[in-house]
Amino acid sequence: MPLLTIVPPMPGAERRFQPFVDFVQAAGWEAEFVRLDWPGRQPNFESTALFAQVDAQTAGKVVMGFSLGAVYAHLGALRARHLILGSISPFFLEDDDEPQRWSISYRAGNAHTPAEVLVGALEDEQMHRRSTAVRDFYRQSRYTIVPGAEHELWHPSYLNAIKAALDRAGA
Repeated sequence: MPLLTIVPPMPGAERRFQPFVDFVQAAGWEAEFVRLDWPGRQPNFESTALFAQVDAQTAGKVVMGFSLGAVYAHLGALRARHLILGSISPFFLEDDDEPQRWSISYRAGNAHTPAEVLVGALEDEQMHRRSTAVRDFYRQSRYTIVPGAEHELWHPSYLNAIKAALDRAGA
């Protein structure tokens, strides 16, 4: 079975993501979580330590992150084989409408990694703007606006879009 490496968005996500792991396994994939040493309060906009931790555990792998997990995957999984970025949070240097954000550009990822960028159709304009910019950053990307979905990984349309991305990544 192929392996999906999931970057958690915050401490304790492994427990909350168990239904998603079950979904991934039903789709014919094994799942593992990147193990992170969370520095301080989360999200910690003062630290980039998580990005190096993600990179060390994702080289050559299919990597998925949702929300903040997508930020950590985008900026950390620099040697991944394939990325699936769901509803990437708009907390980059360029997101000046966010008072709290990292002082790092979304352009700090690896543009050569094939990437699937997903965003819920009902998410706000800021989410769509950042998702579109991230999509355009990657040289080989696929962009999916998930019908009927807000910022919710468990939405049936979101799960269907992730299943399609997994099918493409496993091919």
